[in-house]
Amino acid sequence: AFAKTFANPIEMVRIYEQQTSAEYQARNVGDGLLVGGEVEFRKTLDFIAENLRSFSINGNFTYVMSRIDMTDVEYEARERYKKDGEALKSYRPMAGQAPYVINAGIGYNNPDKGIDAGLFYNVKGPVLWIVGGSLFPDVYQKPFNSLNLTFAKTLGDHFAIDVKASNILNAKMQKVFKSYEAADQPFETYTPGTAFGLGVSYKF
Repeated sequence: AFAKTFANPIEMVRIYEQQTSAEYQARNVGDGLLVGGEVEFRKTLDFIAENLRSFSINGNFTYVMSRIDMTDVEYEARERYKKDGEALKSYRPMAGQAPYVINAGIGYNNPDKGIDAGLFYNVKGPVLWIVGGSLFPDVYQKPFNSLNLTFAKTLGDHFAIDVKASNILNAKMQKVFKSYEAADQPFETYTPGTAFGLGVSYKF
């Protein structure tokens, strides 16, 4: 379990004074609080069968409650343009902080064969990316499902190869405008693609 307080943190904020264009800049915002907890596990699979002793599973889950007390400027800007039926609070989530993070993986390690490999998954909850207000709503980054593979093999006493594959699912990175009782609208979407790497090393 953990907790942190923040004094005047810096976030990317919509310029409330500018109504004719969507301009953003880094600004100090109100004080913040972050409270959360994390659980983690790691277990070899030899409890299932002895010939699985080289395999292991691992993972962790983090839950975070973040809060920023809005400045008077931000609150008044949101109050001025709130939708019918919207209940406005004096606080909001912290920009850049995911409400949850999930990591999971399965590994294979066999020193006798010189093999170390793993398949790893990661996802974060929706993240406030740009603080909105007035005419422009908040921008959130949607969860990105990342699946990655690593494989390392020693060859004799001196050589080793290292193979990596990132974003095997070829997932998209998406940021959207979020507004009260409105469908998400695209702000930015791109596909980072699947990346492959190969390395060869030699030890003297």
